[in-house]
Amino acid sequence: MAEEKATIFYNHQYYYSFANVMNANDRGLLFGDGCYEWIRVHKGHPFALSYHVDRLYRSMRLLGIRAVIAPDEFTEIHEIIAEENEIEEGYLMLVVTRGAGERDFTIPGRMAMKPNTLVYAGRLDPAEIEKVQQGVSCVTTKDTRWPHCDILSLNMLPNIMDRAAAQKKGAYDAIYVRDGLVTEAAHSNLFIVKDGVIWTTKADEHLLKGITRQLIINRVAPTCSVTVIEPEQESQLITPERMMSAQEVFLTNSEAGVIPVLSIDGTPVGDGKVGKVTAAVQQHYLHLLSDGLP
Repeated sequence: MAEEKATIFYNHQYYYSFANVMNANDRGLLFGDGCYEWIRVHKGHPFALSYHVDRLYRSMRLLGIRAVIAPDEFTEIHEIIAEENEIEEGYLMLVVTRGAGERDFTIPGRMAMKPNTLVYAGRLDPAEIEKVQQGVSCVTTKDTRWPHCDILSLNMLPNIMDRAAAQKKGAYDAIYVRDGLVTEAAHSNLFIVKDGVIWTTKADEHLLKGITRQLIINRVAPTCSVTVIEPEQESQLITPERMMSAQEVFLTNSEAGVIPVLSIDGTPVGDGKVGKVTAAVQQHYLHLLSDGLP
């Protein structure tokens, strides 16, 4: 069966196949030494691309990977990849690795390697996304990941394994608990609703500052006239018990937006139905997605 033609971007050039693109000695392949962004494409255009590029450059800075492509260049690159691949509903994957060289179990000097940049596209099934948006179940699990979860590195195996274990139990995602506190989920950020107020764990090195999370806090919730609190006082932090006593819980990620959680560890959240606040936030987010965001 012939390989489907696809337009990809790799190191300032466009290709029509993945063949001979990645080097076998690329540190991203050998060590997961790199970072990435997964960007939603809606109605043929990347959504919130500038937010993703900003986060990518933060990850690169924290990992000590130098920039070889200017941030504003990514806008044209992503638009071309989405258009050339005729993606109406899908995603763009942006990957930056430290570069290729001899297998050396250390980090070379900043200028010793030229970073590699890859951009490619894929399609999503809108029906599957809509199904998830109707509500999901989750399970809790101990957070044993490294203490730099704010960096979206290529080392995502712990998240993948924890989510796979959750899916074997019939759940959509695994909710992490670290030192007695809820942080996030393996594939999503997490919010709870109590008495009409949205609560979410304050972003630090133990959780990813998700793009959808940022949009909910800074753009969507204010349009819904809903308060969002990122608690700092110990008595207000989100424990598993506080989460389970919430009237509503929802997840956010770039793929499906706002995802109502109807049960956790087999116990219904609230009345086991999509709550009013979650429904309002979901609708306003979908409007933002439809309008587009650079």
